[in-house]
Amino acid sequence: MKTFIFSATALALGICATAQTQKTITAPTPQPYATTGATIGGNFSDIDQIAVGNSAVVQQQGTANGSFISQTGANATNLNVIDVLQWGNVQPSISGHLNYSDIEQNGEGNAFTARQQGDENQNFGTQIGLNNEALVQQGANVPQQAENNLAIVDQDGKDNFAEVQQRFDNSEASIVQRNDAVMGLGNRSYQEQIANPNQSAGHLAIGTQYGNNNELVQMQEGPGLGNYAEANQGDAITGATNVFAQQLQLGELNEAFVDQKGTGNTAFQEQTGMSNSAVASQADNPITGANLYVEQYQDGTSNRAESKQNGSNNEAYQEQYGLSNFSRIEQRGGVNPSLGNVATSLQDGTLNNSFIEQKARNNNAMVDQTGNGQTSIVTQNLSSNSAPNGHGTNTATVIQRNANVPLTPQVQRAAATKRHTFNQS
Repeated sequence: MKTFIFSATALALGICATAQTQKTITAPTPQPYATTGATIGGNFSDIDQIAVGNSAVVQQQGTANGSFISQTGANATNLNVIDVLQWGNVQPSISGHLNYSDIEQNGEGNAFTARQQGDENQNFGTQIGLNNEALVQQGANVPQQAENNLAIVDQDGKDNFAEVQQRFDNSEASIVQRNDAVMGLGNRSYQEQIANPNQSAGHLAIGTQYGNNNELVQMQEGPGLGNYAEANQGDAITGATNVFAQQLQLGELNEAFVDQKGTGNTAFQEQTGMSNSAVASQADNPITGANLYVEQYQDGTSNRAESKQNGSNNEAYQEQYGLSNFSRIEQRGGVNPSLGNVATSLQDGTLNNSFIEQKARNNNAMVDQTGNGQTSIVTQNLSSNSAPNGHGTNTATVIQRNANVPLTPQVQRAAATKRHTFNQS
């Protein structure tokens, strides 16, 4: 995991670069289709369907099984359905081991469900068209030895839904959605990873969405250390409009990263535990944004929250409870001098640090700290290439109170009730 080192000079000036480093999922090369034999080591199934109204069901029990399914459709009541189940007790302590599922669907109204129970299973799912749905479940409630699983879902079209559920340890999930939406129909992505006591290594979840009006939710929890969640929405060329990302992590040494490019976008990050890191980057160069909104909530010790916004009329809220936490907000002003940005930092505990940096004009900064040994630095009127009309007319308020002083406490803002949900398949 990353180690963050802060010098006395950096803390004094409030100058710290974004510490998060984006990760990638290195997917193995998908296994080739075979025409004969159980080339993977166990049982082998190959289904190739062309035309409309196709349906396929595959159930394989044991270890090292392989399933390949390809469908091509052209409506016929908007069908094409696949259901794959790979499971089985191959040893007293292992259920379903080294199974492989490869699914390809091309057309309208495609849907697949892939369920794998056990260790070191892989699922590759590709859908092209519109109204696609994908559900991947790896791991079972009983037994609970599921580890080192991989799920990759790739969808192209609009109004698609993809969900990956993984239990219990050290699994990886990747969902990519490309939205060619017309009339505002976006895609939805949901990743849920839960670790249980058995080894309990951290999970890795990466979600990537292109286009507008997309939604992405990632949830990771359990006693395991070092979960990583990454949400990427939009690209540096066209950006993205009205996209939503939410990340929830429970545990220690977790990392959450959101990268959104464009305008009208929203990000929520929530972490409970120790030594966690949350970074939100909205409309960072070269795309300039507007009407951006981010909330970051952390409860624990030695946590870190950073948000960066570029453009006008943006809002950033950070809230931390506990000891030795660090928060930083950087807002670059837009070209419209009448629309400033809003930054709010709430901290309750001991030895917390808050830094707010705002550029251009008409910005508002608010810091409210409760407890002992707090540090707050607000810097406004910083130079900004995106604000040629000058600076000024900024407002900054800093409230620092000892916990024993009977003052009205700050209001919890980014609590779990703020969580966004959508209907899941």
